[in-house]
Amino acid sequence: MSGRLEGYITGGLIRMHYLNTIDGFCGQRKQFCDAFKTFHKTNTAFINTNIKSHSNDNYWHQMALIYDQIQGLEAGYEDWKTDNNVTQQSNETNVMNEIWWLNLMFETSELEAILTPNLTTIPHQDHCSAMVKILPDGSDLYVAHNSWFPYNIMLRVLKQYSFAFNSLTTGTLIPGHSVSMSSYPGFIFSGDDYYVLSSGLVVQETTNENFNKSLYASVRPDRVVLEFVRNVVANRLASGGRQWTDIFGRYNSGTYNNQFMIVDYKLFTKGTPVHSLPDNLLWVCEQMPGTMTAADVTKVLRDTTYWGSYNVPYFKNIYDMSGTADMAAKSTFFSHNETARALIFKRDHTNVTEFNSLYSLMRYNDFKHDPLSKCDHYQQKCHHGYSGLLTIAARCDLKSPTGNYSQYFGHAYFGAIDAKMTNKEIAARLEMLAVSGPTHRNHPPFRWSTSGAGAYVRHMGQPDVFDFKPIYTKWYPHKWIIADDITDG
Repeated sequence: MSGRLEGYITGGLIRMHYLNTIDGFCGQRKQFCDAFKTFHKTNTAFINTNIKSHSNDNYWHQMALIYDQIQGLEAGYEDWKTDNNVTQQSNETNVMNEIWWLNLMFETSELEAILTPNLTTIPHQDHCSAMVKILPDGSDLYVAHNSWFPYNIMLRVLKQYSFAFNSLTTGTLIPGHSVSMSSYPGFIFSGDDYYVLSSGLVVQETTNENFNKSLYASVRPDRVVLEFVRNVVANRLASGGRQWTDIFGRYNSGTYNNQFMIVDYKLFTKGTPVHSLPDNLLWVCEQMPGTMTAADVTKVLRDTTYWGSYNVPYFKNIYDMSGTADMAAKSTFFSHNETARALIFKRDHTNVTEFNSLYSLMRYNDFKHDPLSKCDHYQQKCHHGYSGLLTIAARCDLKSPTGNYSQYFGHAYFGAIDAKMTNKEIAARLEMLAVSGPTHRNHPPFRWSTSGAGAYVRHMGQPDVFDFKPIYTKWYPHKWIIADDITDG
């Protein structure tokens, strides 16, 4: 019922988001879409078989509830389309329905590499910056994130789900019965991913690219659970970092490979000396097709007071097997310790003393003046010698559209499209500070009408200019509070 209600109420947003991001996808990728249709059908049959044969298992019970929610969301959306005379069919809907397309959006790049390895056309553009920061006096612990995506995705929804789901074994509420998250129309998960959970966990990730395509040979549709589904199951069932990584690692699909950070606020007491932070406060896991590595990395917080994440694997086995080490031998842009954001986080994390300074860091982009944003520092070629990619909150639209750049570094309507952050106090209420749109610290706000994008980038439903102030979420009663003391300007 909740899925159906959401699908109907947000039907207009879902439609615009689908048209902005998915519509026309299969027109240039018929071979992939044909293969994808078979993959999805086989995988769905595998899931349904296990749901039926493990009716008393909490993992598969949650799987059934997730698939029911997706079906409900699609049913509500179909009701909205009927009431609004939306009848168009497309090549994409012959493969699977629109809600499934939206929820699998971030897995299609690697699915294409798996299913049609000789015809890869979907660029890997998923990047994010993330930080876990303990203040030196132990007075607070912050978890912060910004998402890097193409700007056509900037139709956003902040969501909270509260489900009274009970454990089949204990009869009590599951730990993650409630979640608040930054999200998108039609999604049942965050997508960014940024989650504040009733279990006391805050979960976030940044994406790791797989340069070793041979790893995809291990992916079979009748042996895996898609990444976004495993994500939701782990969020619901886990009460700690180790358990989260154990649950998430089951049936690893290799179709969206990330570094997940799991912070357990239940283990943090304000005023705890940094050197006395308890074990299991921060867990990290990283996966590649066929492999996942996870560990308690709280020691890094004790030693440095922060954890930075920026799309480069931390664990050596993942770093090596993914081919990242080979890429780093050619350019320090791919180095875990020497890439731009690693160096900026290391240099500037000590400036964080409260939300305002944390916000400044997560929206930081001074690429024309910061020596760490110079391309030759990373053996790369850039117009004028610097790049809006080499910073915490990227803005690739600010680069010259006619300049000469190395791969990854050129002009694009792509960058950090938001920032989210929470701390001990507001996480207990499932709240966060959030802002939508590319950073406009040191730069003019992004404006579609003067961007040069024209009709080239569809952005239905989006405002023309993204000059929003950050807000504090307040769920009960439902309202937003403008954070007037925190600004981009």
